[in-house]
Amino acid sequence: MIPVRVPLVAAIFASTICAKAEPLVLEEDFLHLRNGDIREWTHYAETPDGKELNLTFDLENPDQYQILTLRQEGTKQSWLVHLNDQRIAVLQRDHNHQEQGIAISENLLKKKGNTLRIFTESEDSDDIQVGEITLHDSVWSEEMASRTRELQQARGYTRALPKFTAELILKAVSAETGESIPCRFTILDAETGALVLLDAESDDRTAIREGVVYSLDGNASVGVAGNEETPRTYNVYCGRGFEYSLENRKVTIDSSNSSKSLTFELAREVDTPGLVACDPHLHTFEFDRHGDCTLTERLISIAGEGVELPVSTGHDKHIEYRQEAARIGANRWMTTILGCEVTTSLGHFNTFPVEPGSPTAQHKLRPWNQIFQNIFATPGVRVCMLNHGRDVHRGYTPLSPEHFDAEIGVFKEGLKLEANAMELINSGAQQTDPMQLVHDWMSLLQSGHKIAGIGSSDSHTVNFAIPGQARTYIESDDSDPSSFDVNAAVDSLLAGNAHTSFGLLTLAEIEGDTLTVTVHGPSWTEADRLRIYRNGELAKTLEIEQADGKKAGEKYSVRISISDLNAIQGDLLVSVASGPGISEGWWPMMPPYQPDAPVYEPFVMGISKAIWLP
Repeated sequence: MIPVRVPLVAAIFASTICAKAEPLVLEEDFLHLRNGDIREWTHYAETPDGKELNLTFDLENPDQYQILTLRQEGTKQSWLVHLNDQRIAVLQRDHNHQEQGIAISENLLKKKGNTLRIFTESEDSDDIQVGEITLHDSVWSEEMASRTRELQQARGYTRALPKFTAELILKAVSAETGESIPCRFTILDAETGALVLLDAESDDRTAIREGVVYSLDGNASVGVAGNEETPRTYNVYCGRGFEYSLENRKVTIDSSNSSKSLTFELAREVDTPGLVACDPHLHTFEFDRHGDCTLTERLISIAGEGVELPVSTGHDKHIEYRQEAARIGANRWMTTILGCEVTTSLGHFNTFPVEPGSPTAQHKLRPWNQIFQNIFATPGVRVCMLNHGRDVHRGYTPLSPEHFDAEIGVFKEGLKLEANAMELINSGAQQTDPMQLVHDWMSLLQSGHKIAGIGSSDSHTVNFAIPGQARTYIESDDSDPSSFDVNAAVDSLLAGNAHTSFGLLTLAEIEGDTLTVTVHGPSWTEADRLRIYRNGELAKTLEIEQADGKKAGEKYSVRISISDLNAIQGDLLVSVASGPGISEGWWPMMPPYQPDAPVYEPFVMGISKAIWLP
């Protein structure tokens, strides 16, 4: 038996375990592993603790332990957890810092020579952290497991929880009306910052993951750990996406409180009259077999982030959100659009709106002329959106130099892009250079393409790649989210009246010979720079004072004479605001999906619609 002290993660659960066995710490440190020789990210140490983790331990009473808990962070590849040469789990492929609880099969542990191995068979270099590994003797709930079989498949293991001692009762209301509203609660360990294990499961009102609870009606109740001997302090956050305030409470759980009630008042900080919040790139594990999100959870998380016009974009499937939204009451907060992600070998294209009952576009067609012809032949489809144009899929990158001349916005090999929209920011698959796709877009516009700029999340999950984190604001009537005029919104999008938002919203308009630009955002994001581009070239950079950049609502406004930009009739103007991003667990921004360099700095950005000078 390993004679070590009980560190944080073990202490969390120390008195929640029945008296017959104390938690047993197998590894108290938070270790840095790298499977390859190349450092994935420069924010990790140059030399890791090892390529894999191997532990050997003995147990006096192996039958007492049925649960293994650990912390993990930065996991991109499939890291396997083997106990006595049997796979018991796959670490969550999730950049987030989080705790995990894993069930141990009966009779798997033994008295002598137990081995625990955490490793990956991937050849792609991956820097991760894992540790604070502890055995517990509580038995997980079979009822809980049976209700989440599909989620267990997505996780790669059966989720297990030590016994919990206290209940957090959470509520979110509108600061303006006092009405309960959809929201996101985030619960972090106050010392480590990790998303914590919660004793709760998703249902028709909530979507729950480690440390995260989306609530459709603003109410939730979750079990957490803590007692007199080992009290635990949590940071509990509540928000509702980009347009609302973010509230924080610190709460300590000990023997004096078996339950704790917290009420949050969320104020609307970003007014968006005449703008509809759209996320046109959304998935579920339930239908796409990638990620971890059910359809019900998808709708609850959409409402919790304040997305009003979600587009279902199943991979080569037509997945209708409307009926399920009506069943659980989410349709009060949104108007859903049926779409499809057509995943060809020459690029991925989101298409919408689709008439219900229509056959899907053929995704195995090539070349482009056949692909686009088939896409627009799908009944109802008017929008064809180029997704993550700089990413490689099936060995093909639509906007790579091999196929696309970014200087003049022309495709080589006689190719013609017939997409009328393209992602500028995909928050689930970012680029190393945040401006790369923006420059591609401006080049395409100047070469004669009519193509709208898009922000989207590409979310397949409840929390990794947050739905609506990047979004598109479409100029359209937003008076009743439950019954938007979809055709009018599509008309406006195709006319180019769309603004790309990723933590900021940049609006620009021409009046006479003056360009007016305003930068908007909540109090919890910051804008520090505004850049104005003329015909794809940087024409002016304006620094934003910190006191202004951190304001809620309108952070910055400027009026600029067209002559100061050396702009003339027929020129193209695009305004881009940016600032430092968010790495904390309450709204974390993911690193690039296919990075070009090992350096990553989170950022926020707002990109205006394209303006042509009359």
